[in-house]
Amino acid sequence: MKLVPFLLAFIILLPALSYAVTNTYGPVTITGPEKVAIGQTFNYTVNVEQIFNHYKIVFLLSGYNLTGASPISPQYLNGTFTPQNFTITAPSVQTTLFLFFQIIAYLNGQVFYYNITQTVQVLNYTVLKVKVYNPTKFIFKDLNVSFYVNGEYVGSSQLNISGNTTENVTYQWLSGTLSPGIYNIQAKINSSVVKLIGGKYSIDIQVGNPYLEYVYIIIAIVLAMVVVIVLITAIYNRRNKPKWKK
Repeated sequence: MKLVPFLLAFIILLPALSYAVTNTYGPVTITGPEKVAIGQTFNYTVNVEQIFNHYKIVFLLSGYNLTGASPISPQYLNGTFTPQNFTITAPSVQTTLFLFFQIIAYLNGQVFYYNITQTVQVLNYTVLKVKVYNPTKFIFKDLNVSFYVNGEYVGSSQLNISGNTTENVTYQWLSGTLSPGIYNIQAKINSSVVKLIGGKYSIDIQVGNPYLEYVYIIIAIVLAMVVVIVLITAIYNRRNKPKWKK
């Protein structure tokens, strides 16, 4: 993957789009992302209603490829009636994670079990980039920069920018593995004063070495030239071979 040459270096302001969802299972509510970037650290929150005497949580992370993931061993937590957070690091490869939560709750001598499995897609990401310029002497806060790929909205980043300054904004688009082709990127900002610099550009995705076919052509030409030289040399030597008399 390569960006067009006029793009400059940028910094990441926000983490990848997390696609956070909230699911409720009786007295248990679990909140966390359905999609994350490879290597991203994210949280899942478990909240249990205050109808039990006390409870425990067992958490287990599993998947088809957990290279670089954590935690790799079961986690045990004595719950309190406040949201409980589990910090997870995604693997360094694309895969699907399975998050298993078992809530063991106790009420007046009775035990209640809630077994919940959440799936999280771990995807490759593509960094989208743009520059923002504030031509005034005023500070602008909570500006929103939206990114579009081939005309479709994919996410946004927020920033604060001081007067007479230029800021770099990036966004980690959870694109997965992109098919070969040209992707047109456009950025928009919710301000008529603060401006975007280079708000439109293209990303050219190719498979393998785009110059490999030219390498093959050059090799074929060189081999053909060698063959021609060998043939010419052989013919020349044959014509100039001395004739022996008896």
